[in-house]
Amino acid sequence: MPDSSTPRILALAWGLEAAPQRGPKRELSLERIVDAAIEIADAEGIAAVTMQRVAKVFGFSTMALYRYVSTKDDLHQLMFDAALSESSAPIATVDDDDWRAGLGALLRGLVAAYRAHPWALDISLTPDVHFMPGQMRFVDTSLRAMRDLPVSGPTKLGVLVVVSAFARGLAAVEREVLAGTALQPEIRALIEEAVRTAGLPDLRPLVASGAYFDDESRGAAPDPAVAVTEANAILDFGAQVLLAGLDVVIEQMPPESDEVAPPLDPVEQLEAAEAELVRHRELRKQAQRRVQQLEREEAALQKARDRAKELAKAHAKFAAKPDAD
Repeated sequence: MPDSSTPRILALAWGLEAAPQRGPKRELSLERIVDAAIEIADAEGIAAVTMQRVAKVFGFSTMALYRYVSTKDDLHQLMFDAALSESSAPIATVDDDDWRAGLGALLRGLVAAYRAHPWALDISLTPDVHFMPGQMRFVDTSLRAMRDLPVSGPTKLGVLVVVSAFARGLAAVEREVLAGTALQPEIRALIEEAVRTAGLPDLRPLVASGAYFDDESRGAAPDPAVAVTEANAILDFGAQVLLAGLDVVIEQMPPESDEVAPPLDPVEQLEAAEAELVRHRELRKQAQRRVQQLEREEAALQKARDRAKELAKAHAKFAAKPDAD
């Protein structure tokens, strides 16, 4: 049982608090409540997530939910932990002897999670959320991907903070841009005139050329597919800049001494071995799925080649046939 001073939300998140002994125990669980709340937020935004609305999903009273989670704010934190823990999946499939690939997967996984659950950007994070199971599993997986990074453990945590902050900031900007509308001509004319007379010599050429307004991608009705493609290009560029800069900084850093962790006891060794086995099984499954995909693509290409071969034979036969005259 958790100590009385332990925040209840952490005890709930880690399953250290017993389920309510009264109320609809079989129909409700903390996991089902969080999943239902995430589904509502994905469809309608975080403002739509209230205790009454979530209770309505299950056909129970709001009081039934309060037996599992104390406040709406706690529910939001649990939702964030569950939604952002999805970002660990891409990292788990990266070979841990390439820290650059690991950090690249970390960045892309975080951005993908924010894209899938944009409401997560609207949740004000509390210190407790960083100690929840999903976030700590995410940190553990990220550290595994950085095993080959030649810096100390605390520095790796610092790198993780930088990458996480970059991903959250980029996702926030993406959401604003993708939600934007076409620039009205009168607004553009106003900005062009304002910049021309405001004494902004370095910005003025970009405004005059239209680059500042992103003329190439703007239109009367912005194309979501084009916007996503451009967002991915910016993400790739940002990842390259971040990793290249980190590479330079690490090369210039003096050698760091890291504390040697105490040896694992037998139970911890078993847990570590189980976790490593699960990770390798996931890598194998990913590889098998990729091989199956390549085999299907190869079969389709072979069929296309065979059809082209038959057409080529028919064409050659027709070309060699003497004229009917």
